[in-house]
Amino acid sequence: MTLIVPGHELILSGTALDVSRGGMRVSTTTDLPMGQPIVMRFTLPQGERELLVRAKIVLSFYDAATKTYAHGIAFTQYSSADYDALAGFMAAAELG
Repeated sequence: MTLIVPGHELILSGTALDVSRGGMRVSTTTDLPMGQPIVMRFTLPQGERELLVRAKIVLSFYDAATKTYAHGIAFTQYSSADYDALAGFMAAAELG
């Protein structure tokens, strides 16, 4: 997954640790402040296309065990097609 920090010319690679309809937990090597708006590009498992989602950092802490920063991210804007993809992924995950 890719995190883009608008206005800072910063593009980061990250690892999705958890995903829901409303947000995601992501691990990166760079700390980002709470409240920071970002744009996320990612593909869901078994997904056929890349999603583009506007979001903001709502939690950030250093994980000493993995030596990375964990970020709680809340989605703030996405297309209806991206919402449908997230909802479908979550529904399939809930069924097992």
